[in-house]
Amino acid sequence: MSTRTGWRFASGVSVLTCGAADRAHGVTVSTLSVASVHPPMVSVALRRGSRGLGALLTAGRFVVNGLTVQQAPLARYFARKDRSDGLALFGPEAESAWEPYTADGVPLLAGTVGRLECRIERTVPVGDHELLIARVLGSYLGSGTPLLNTDTRS
Repeated sequence: MSTRTGWRFASGVSVLTCGAADRAHGVTVSTLSVASVHPPMVSVALRRGSRGLGALLTAGRFVVNGLTVQQAPLARYFARKDRSDGLALFGPEAESAWEPYTADGVPLLAGTVGRLECRIERTVPVGDHELLIARVLGSYLGSGTPLLNTDTRS
């Protein structure tokens, strides 16, 4: 029996996008979970008071962009607190990173393993986070190897 404490888990890494044009916003998460199959719903936890939470709540709709292993730089970029908003989010490479919008005007990241178009249904305070519960309105299956976050807690 090991005397070490702690545990390790893996979860998919996604970027949630919302807003349009100069107000477009993205935030990296690895807390996405299925909340319900019928109707299709997901949940995601975001830190209370964060810019990402504020942008998602203001928009009311968002897209879950499931990242591939090749998109690890995007995950790091959207996790930074000092990034700017708008479609030119990450400089000259912005053109190749984005695909056309959803019908509701939400920006999409190109080359993802899949996407879920979502509408926020409710929020639940949980400790220092807010749990967003959202209805899945549409989905897209891409290709590639999913990017995983492995976290060790003790």
